Amino acid sequence: MQPSFSVLPSFSVLPAVTLRPQSTLGRRSRGVAVIRLDSPATTVMTDFASITPVTTEPDTTIDAALRKMKTAGVRLLFVVNDIDEIIGLVTATDIAGERPIKAAQQTRLPRAKLTVGSIMTPQCDIQVLDANRVNMATVGDIAETLCELHRQHALVAIFDLATETHRIIGMFSTSNISRLAGHDIVQRAQPAYSLADVVAKLG
Repeated sequence: MQPSFSVLPSFSVLPAVTLRPQSTLGRRSRGVAVIRLDSPATTVMTDFASITPVTTEPDTTIDAALRKMKTAGVRLLFVVNDIDEIIGLVTATDIAGERPIKAAQQTRLPRAKLTVGSIMTPQCDIQVLDANRVNMATVGDIAETLCELHRQHALVAIFDLATETHRIIGMFSTSNISRLAGHDIVQRAQPAYSLADVVAKLG
């Protein structure tokens, strides 16, 4: 019997959300040959305990932000304020899409002067996944969730009872899952033995 996958619930982060330098979630084991859809979701999570997230400021120009992404080898930047609180995020897709066109029309500024703050997804609109649920989820669940949310990225957060704030501890991305699978994953995940099986079905 083939496994079925679930869409994880997502929620909006609270104000003053921050990045957390350490994570208690499981990490991907080295030497894994094939990432299966029924593998633990944490095997494809970018863990901010071992990989430092890349940030930018809201007044950075979008072209400078894109150059920073290319230099760092990432497709997403966290937008932070002066005290390192996350106030938004911006992706390479945002910069290459319609947002700069709309921002230019609204502000009457040339593209070269558009800033990250004018096209970013604001903090109040960021949807994240609960770390406890992620720890019990599978890769297939994450793939299904990303498809349902129509997102290329999903953040993972824990709730800090001491400070009553969310802390971002990791991230999922379709590009990372695709890299581990060795093929672009562009369609809704269907139950299968492994991501390689999905690739075969698509190809």
